[in-house]
Amino acid sequence: MTKSELVNNIKKSFPYLSEADCLMCINNLIEFMGQHLSAGNKFEIRGFGTFASKTRPARTVRNPKTGEQIQRKATAYPCFRSGKMLKDRLNQPLAD
Repeated sequence: MTKSELVNNIKKSFPYLSEADCLMCINNLIEFMGQHLSAGNKFEIRGFGTFASKTRPARTVRNPKTGEQIQRKATAYPCFRSGKMLKDRLNQPLAD
């Protein structure tokens, strides 16, 4: 699902909201999550899951083209752990 498809689905569920309002809400949520994670905090939506940032340690890597050894600095990356309600929903049998 793309962001525009998500906006359209929210618009269908809440017809009194404009498309711009739906898009603004989604963009604000994404921006807030990014700021929260970059500060080193977790972001939890009960039943859905938890977003957190983890750090890959600094390491030495090799350029495959030249064989040169390069020192790579530590990097942060986002990770997601699904919640119980989401796992249960995914494992429900499909309705015919």
